[in-house]
Amino acid sequence: MNTIHLIRNGLLLGLGLAASAASAQVEYRSLDLQAVFGSELVPAKSNVEVRWEHLGKARFGDIDTAGAESPLPETGKNEVEDRLKAMSAELDARHWVAVNLRTGDEYLVELPLDTARSLRMLSAKAGWEQGDEGPANDSAGARAEAQMPLLGDAKGWSNGHDSRTRRFDNTSYPYRAMGQIGGGLDWGCSGTLVGRRHVLTAAHCLFGWIEQDDGSFEGTWTLGGRFRAGREGSCNNASCEPYGEQQGVWYYTPAAWRASRNAWNHDYGLIVLDGTPGSQTGWLGYAAIAQGSLEDYCDKVPFGPGYLGGQCYNRGYPACGFNEAPLECRVNNSLQGWAYQDTKPCEIGSFGSNGADGWAARFSTNCDLSRGHSGSAVFTDAWNGSGHVVFGVVSTQSCTTCTSGDVYVNGIRRVTPEVLDMIAYFKADKP
Repeated sequence: MNTIHLIRNGLLLGLGLAASAASAQVEYRSLDLQAVFGSELVPAKSNVEVRWEHLGKARFGDIDTAGAESPLPETGKNEVEDRLKAMSAELDARHWVAVNLRTGDEYLVELPLDTARSLRMLSAKAGWEQGDEGPANDSAGARAEAQMPLLGDAKGWSNGHDSRTRRFDNTSYPYRAMGQIGGGLDWGCSGTLVGRRHVLTAAHCLFGWIEQDDGSFEGTWTLGGRFRAGREGSCNNASCEPYGEQQGVWYYTPAAWRASRNAWNHDYGLIVLDGTPGSQTGWLGYAAIAQGSLEDYCDKVPFGPGYLGGQCYNRGYPACGFNEAPLECRVNNSLQGWAYQDTKPCEIGSFGSNGADGWAARFSTNCDLSRGHSGSAVFTDAWNGSGHVVFGVVSTQSCTTCTSGDVYVNGIRRVTPEVLDMIAYFKADKP
């Protein structure tokens, strides 16, 4: 079926919410497909109207400093989370939560499945899912550091041994398209450019849950963590930040993540930056790769005198103040802000958390990781021969003080069609 026909039909599915949302502030934002994808792919004028519902002012950082319009009432009753939980259970549409970091406004974005899939098809035809090496390694100006309380969950060492080493090639492709979000001895995450100003990371790096005195949990967005592509050290100048630093202006997560503090199968998110570092660094491609193909790319299989597979990797920015951080940066904190990578390739243990579309949303791997790697890419450099593509985002762990019998200790949020749908729409909406 024609892609544009699918999009138009998708609009007929309806974008209605529950009756309780009848009085909500709703707008339909128009996406001009011809302007976004070009007249060759979209020869006739065609628009998609996407439903954005204003949820109120978001809560950032310490919940005691929430604004008067915060959607998290002091009573502890959280109607927004309840509504998002109900919305995310609907299977006929994609639901995301978007927050504008400049205004503090929070939105529920809803897109029918057929429309989302058609946008994904158009973005693939336009070559958006392919990587781009960028033009050069030139330095860019840097700005002052701003901290935020980001802390990814602790990660583990496969077989109880850390095989990571510090890397010095962070200004070469594809590594210059990988970077640190925030970052300090006890806080920070990692992320990967998948567009000129679009960073793929973990949802828990953007929105987390803080335990209250009464044992309950309240959700907050993080604010202030700048993205530094190809970072090499903690100094705040071009020698450590060869491509400068950019502030996020929009965060996006699945509504299901925003609605529940244990929705690890939805642990992925996207940042839109205020600058376009990808125009200089390039960016990685991204792909939803079938399970068998992933195992072929990643798992080392003896074959004659050598091996097949073994072509999957992870590189991230550990927080050096934790026991599971690489020994080198634990004993020398001046190495904070350097990227580390396992000397061995990432092999896959098992798949799980099947979604409604039949795709397993998560898999385990034996890559050595620690806090700060959260949000970093699991990637291959051999997609369709030589392509650099992200196929997973670092999420959780099964142990931190692992033993020799603990092998596939880290949990990865796999790139599935659901993730491709998010990237396709928000890259089109915020090019």
